[in-house]
Amino acid sequence: MPTSHATEPQSTVFLVERYVPRSASTGLAKSIARVASLCADPGAVDRGMRYLQSAYLPSEDTCFCLFLAPSSDAVRQINDDGEFSLDRITPAVLLHPEPTSHR
Repeated sequence: MPTSHATEPQSTVFLVERYVPRSASTGLAKSIARVASLCADPGAVDRGMRYLQSAYLPSEDTCFCLFLAPSSDAVRQINDDGEFSLDRITPAVLLHPEPTSHR
């Protein structure tokens, strides 16, 4: 008789873009930590949610955050739960350089 295995939720990388003027950037680290903490919750992990990383561009007044999630709706919900407003969510592809050998 075949055994059933729990399957991992299908997840996609999503890029969140936020307009964050310098005057509001003092609370940025706390907001990121709050959403990252929500993503680390066992329930969120079980649903395939993961916070990956963020970058703030002060000269652009823009913050980018990367999430691994089952849907853009899940990303929006976790940010809403963390009271961290966003301007846009879009699927993204992470690119990693191929390792090269040095001779």
